[in-house]
Parts: sequence; structure tokens; C-alpha cells
Amino acid sequence: MLETDTDLYALVTDISGIDDPFTELERLASVCPPDVKVALIGDNREIIFYRELMEIGLTEYLPTPITRDMVLDQLRPKLIGDVAPAQNDRGGHVVSICGAQGGAGATSVAINLALQLAETTKAKVALLDLHLQGGETAVMLGVRPGPGLRIALENPMRADTLFLERAAIEVNDRVCLISGDEELDAKLDITEAGVRHVLGLLRQRFNYVVVDVPVPFPASIYPVIQMSRHVLVLLEAEVTGLRNAHALRNAVTNIAGKDRVFTLLNRADRAGGLPRATIVKALGAEPDMVIPDLGKGMTQAVNLGVPALKHVSGLRRHLAPIVREITGVGTKKRAGWKRWLGL
Repeated sequence: MLETDTDLYALVTDISGIDDPFTELERLASVCPPDVKVALIGDNREIIFYRELMEIGLTEYLPTPITRDMVLDQLRPKLIGDVAPAQNDRGGHVVSICGAQGGAGATSVAINLALQLAETTKAKVALLDLHLQGGETAVMLGVRPGPGLRIALENPMRADTLFLERAAIEVNDRVCLISGDEELDAKLDITEAGVRHVLGLLRQRFNYVVVDVPVPFPASIYPVIQMSRHVLVLLEAEVTGLRNAHALRNAVTNIAGKDRVFTLLNRADRAGGLPRATIVKALGAEPDMVIPDLGKGMTQAVNLGVPALKHVSGLRRHLAPIVREITGVGTKKRAGWKRWLGL
């Protein structure tokens, strides 16, 4: 192609499985104009290999598996000539869960996703429930939160590093819950500065922060959406869910851009729900993620105050693609290699 097409400005190619990639790169260089930016994707994760590629003039190299974040944050800016990349942000990866309708299962998905993220990556995960009144996360986990989260959100000057020790409830050795349990008639004064400060503290301490976000979004919650790398808009196969999911996706796009919003169809194929073809037509595309109806075990887990992952067969398998989308890490252990890009 390069022998005849001289209008290219960038090229991305996959070298996975090639025994001698440097020989093939020499062949490529013989027909590739010097001003074409060349990026590679491959299965070699050694840092020496990466450095050798950079020394011969490659624009970038990403080891598989790759995520949208890696493409957007590391590859795209270099290919389009963005010589002033955004400031390196090494804080924890924020994932927001937004329910398009009441009872769609957003809290349950947030809890079990946080647990599976920790299980898969062996990283530390914070589960932040911003439903300070009537929130269900603590109930589903069988714990009782204190007033620390409200204090921090209303007055960030009172939230320091000790805030986590006072407000965080240990779910297991890698997952902590941060939530509130305020009276329904309490007059809350949640500030944007408070939300930003709390999220910043959590991102310093945890690799992933899974946030159960109230809908509709109050203005004070906007920093959560802006700082999220993934915003999962969760709906069931109902008319109200479809309508609200469309509005939610637009709201997320207006706040933070369209590259981070994903539609998650929960309890798919549930008896009485809308047919899949109707859902696809209303959304304009297939849902990005799907979790089928897993039966009464999900409700039983809520009543027992235990994570559904422990009792519901199949939940872990259906959460695995979501975990891979977020982390780029599969459910199976990978040969002991640690990720050295995309941190």
C-alpha cells in the first residue's frame, strides 16, 4: 500500500506473532516516507524491546491487550501531532455507574464490579457511594457507614488523609467502601470542591475508584463525571430505561465528552422486557456491555447482605468483559508480566 499511497500521515500496524519484527520493520522503512508516523501494537512486553523500537524512530509501541484509554491517551495524541500532551495523571482510574432508572441494578453492578476489579488486578479499589440519602451500597454489604463522607463533601477543609481511615469501611483486604447514611430530611450542602477533594484523596490511595453516581447529576457531582475514564450508563429493557439512557448519555457527553460513556444493558432477556431489536433501534446501536438476567440469586444476595459474586453462578463471567474494557487485563493470569505502559 505504501508503495502507491503517498498521502498517509500515520500508520498503525500489529506485529504480534512476527518472529523477527526488526527485519520486517526494515522492509517497511524502505517504502515508508520519513514524515509518516508509525506506531506498533504487539505481544512483546519487555522494556528493552520497547526502547529498541523507540531508538529506531517509531512513534509509539503499545503491548497487548490495549484499552481505549491507552489509544486515546498515549497513541492518538502522538499520531495527530499533539506536541503538548495533557499533564500526566497517575491517580487512580475512576469508573462511574449511573442507573437510567430506579431498580435497574446500578448499585449491585458497582459493588460486584469493584470486587472483581480487585480480584482480577490485585489492586486496591475504593467503592464510593454518593447516594448519601437512601443509598443501598452499605445495606447490600451488611455494614453501617458513619458521618465522615458527608462532612468531607460539605467542608473539604476538614477532609485530610485521616478521612479515609475514619470513613472507609473495609470490605476485604483490597476493597474499601466509602458511603453515608443521612436522614431523608437532612439538608445536605454538598460542594463541588468537596467532591473534587474527596475524589482526589481516594485516587491517591486506590488504583481504581468505582462510584455509584446519583441521577440526575447535581452540579456538584460534575467533577466525578469529568474525572471518570469510564461512565457506565446502566438500563433495563424498559421504555423508561431507554428514554433515560439516551438523556444520560447526552448529559455525560456534554460534561466530559463522548469517548468515555458506555451503555450497559442489565438483566437482558428478562421476561416481559422489550425485545433486543427494539433496544438496539432505540439506542442506535448494540449495547456496549450486557449482563443477562441471572435469576433470584441476585435478590437473595441483597437480602443476605453479601456480594452476589459469592453466590450467583455466571456473574463473574459476565462481568469479565467489563473488567477487561476497564483494565485491559483478562480474567486469567498472564505469564507473570506486569503492565509497564498505560499506568
